[in-house]
Amino acid sequence: MREHTLSSIEKAILLLEQLSQPPCAYKVMDLANILQLNRSSVYRILQVLKSHDLVSLDPQNDLYRVGLGMYHIGQRYLQNDSYLTQVHDLLVELSEETKESVGMAVRDGDKIISLFEVEVHQPMKLNDLPGRYFPPNKGCYGKCLTAYQPQECIDKILEAAPFEKTLPNTLTTREELLAEYDTIRRQGYCLSVDEQGIDIIAVGIPIFGARGKIAACVAVAFFRRDGWELLLEELKRALLAYQQRLERFFP
Repeated sequence: MREHTLSSIEKAILLLEQLSQPPCAYKVMDLANILQLNRSSVYRILQVLKSHDLVSLDPQNDLYRVGLGMYHIGQRYLQNDSYLTQVHDLLVELSEETKESVGMAVRDGDKIISLFEVEVHQPMKLNDLPGRYFPPNKGCYGKCLTAYQPQECIDKILEAAPFEKTLPNTLTTREELLAEYDTIRRQGYCLSVDEQGIDIIAVGIPIFGARGKIAACVAVAFFRRDGWELLLEELKRALLAYQQRLERFFP
């Protein structure tokens, strides 16, 4: 147990972070075991969070989930940057034009997080939800947003290498990732083939702010099908056509 080394606030943060991880619904004992916290402490903190609507409880199965209060806080974050409303409208427009799923992620501190995901109306869904974190070694979001960081920042990020090889195309070593980042910077876009899942293909582009720094990555993703290589090229061109329009909204 690490009960005595953490403050109540730190324990509350750990609980909220765990509740955001799949399966996103936990019993008190499950949370206590995963986080190595005392069961009574977990229960007590959950009641405080529940009183503020930061978590909710399903009384039929005693499962705790993230509450509507967290959604409210998240919306305030988005509204603090009013330009994001216009950005979201453009992403919807791009999704309607390409008939594919479109999303955007940003790097906040040392975290890469998805802010918007626009799912195309097709029977098969990618189910990429806003608020998901992405690693720096796979997928368009992670690789693109890392590639354009200062070299000292990249070096610090890659101190964790080698990464776990979760899929056949997952990049794991420092050498592989440095080469990939260099390719992304030279060509101005990022590809992800079977990195986030088998038969999931994506292309992403960097979005720069007015000061020339990387601000976001916008990507289009789809499931592999006949002629996917040609489709990938079409989607890349569509993204690049929107690049300057999107960048107008970033400070």
